Amino acid sequence: MALSAFPFPSHVNRSTPTLTDPHKSTSLSSMFWGADLCCQSLHKLNQAKKRPGGIFASLSESGEYHSQRPPTPLLDTVNYPIHMKNLSIKELKQLADELRSDVVFNVSKTGGHLGSSLGVVELTVALHYVFNAPQDRILWDVGHQSYPHKILTGRRDKMHTMRQTNGLAGFTKRSESEYDCFGTGHSSTTISAGLGNFLLVSIPRSI
Repeated sequence: MALSAFPFPSHVNRSTPTLTDPHKSTSLSSMFWGADLCCQSLHKLNQAKKRPGGIFASLSESGEYHSQRPPTPLLDTVNYPIHMKNLSIKELKQLADELRSDVVFNVSKTGGHLGSSLGVVELTVALHYVFNAPQDRILWDVGHQSYPHKILTGRRDKMHTMRQTNGLAGFTKRSESEYDCFGTGHSSTTISAGLGNFLLVSIPRSI
């Protein structure tokens, strides 16, 4: 879901539009109500996520992150993708919830790309459940979507060093892990990288 906000001059009165054209007045009123809807939606996004198992790391009502690491009993057992291969669908959903909480907690400490990583939590879990990385090469078109990927591939204990000197990179980095098969930047390089990887394994070595 995408939200858009539009700036409006503070002196305009919603209840009595200054425009004389009735069509324009209706349009102006609709725009105001649309802005109100966006504000309400943003307010809801700032509420703490409450689940049957407790409160997971998220934005609180005051707009602040939880200061303590949230409980992640299932994620604590997954150091590499091989450890999640026997999980049930229900457990995979729980793993995604805990992974999301861990991403939020870490980014609240180090800063970094939050929304882009949260948007691919379920995708990351699915990819590592179905495929066998690093034998199967997973390419991220947007490098800063890789925070969940880093957590599931042996780097969770180093996430507190993200974007710090001598710490983890904010993008995929080949020298950092064998699970990072391509040093992705911002975006739009996956097709060419994928083609290069395909040619690498398909062209006879004698050539």
